[in-house]
Amino acid sequence: MRLKIMRRDTVLPTTVLLIVSVKVNMKKHSLTIILFFIGLLISKAQIAPENRSIIFKPIFGTHVNSNQGHLFQDQITGFDAAFLKDISQNSDKWIGFSGAKAYGIGFIFRDFSKLKGNNDTSAHSFGQLYGFVAQMDFELFKVGKAKFNFTPGVGLSLTNKYFSKNPKNRFLGSTVNEAIKADLGMELPISDHTDLLIGFGFLHISNGGLTVPNGGLNTGNVYIGLKLNNQKPVTAEQKSNYTPLQRNSIEVSAGLGARGVPEQNDKHLFKSGFYAGYNFYINDVVLLKAGADAVYYYTVYDPQNYAGTYQNYGSSYDRWRTGVSVGADVNLWRITVGAQVGKYIHYNRVKEDATWYWTFGPTFNITPQLGVQAKTYMHFAQADYVNWGLVYRF
Repeated sequence: MRLKIMRRDTVLPTTVLLIVSVKVNMKKHSLTIILFFIGLLISKAQIAPENRSIIFKPIFGTHVNSNQGHLFQDQITGFDAAFLKDISQNSDKWIGFSGAKAYGIGFIFRDFSKLKGNNDTSAHSFGQLYGFVAQMDFELFKVGKAKFNFTPGVGLSLTNKYFSKNPKNRFLGSTVNEAIKADLGMELPISDHTDLLIGFGFLHISNGGLTVPNGGLNTGNVYIGLKLNNQKPVTAEQKSNYTPLQRNSIEVSAGLGARGVPEQNDKHLFKSGFYAGYNFYINDVVLLKAGADAVYYYTVYDPQNYAGTYQNYGSSYDRWRTGVSVGADVNLWRITVGAQVGKYIHYNRVKEDATWYWTFGPTFNITPQLGVQAKTYMHFAQADYVNWGLVYRF
């Protein structure tokens, strides 16, 4: 199939052909969403400045939660769409160093109606998921005309049906969830304005322990789609008006978060997280860091009130737990993605094996020194809670 978009009045016919050619087995309202969303994006691409593109990728996949008893057996269909701005020709140092090619907003749709849950106890108890993520394309390498890309993204999602209160629920525990995704695929030009996309994808959905149970849902998929673009040569140097802090720095942060109580969706146990550490500047993309963490409990564990105070690996008899951690930050324009692993110094814990912890999460930098952060505290593969707060570097 060859698509050549010449005028705005060809947008809707082109969109219809695209939808028909990649038709998947979805409900009628889902096809309506696809038609509207893709039509809107293509219309914008025709009137927008140069170096914009849109992506549409139907997906077919399954969950990859190994403890469900039927790995790879539950069918998940859906699609990803995105509106991107090309930055490959910008002169920012971090772009050349990282191989970043484009950034933008992605839309996610997944049909979870065929999920069986845990040993079929919640079969067909899940609905559809809709989400938006901020995403960025990185070119890993090129073979001839074929480009091999890595595309991570992070954002929020909504589901219209979930199986929340049954303690055997190992999937979704709330309407609003975080969405973390990554695609690895090939981009092959098939015309002046159209590229073919083929690859694999991963999507993680969970609420970070805001409601319990919340085992989270990990899904894998394959996709084949199209990228429509109006790329033109850039005649003048382009550079972002934002530059990260280009030196070693001291970093402090503070925030507030909550963990849910099993089978009580209206109750939450609040905590505050604090961090102080030192950042070692490597370049505009990478920082190495080391520091100290502290978490304050507004509700501690009470054996006489097990159901109302138990927080699994995060259960503490004391108000404070403290530790030291090391890790790294990766700066991608105004988004910093950080991860650290730590060892507890003081933690009067209920579960004796929770001696280590790790944290990860994005920061949106308002200025090179001030940012808004969502940091998830983890024990093993289980989220303790998400700490929402502010970061300051000096």
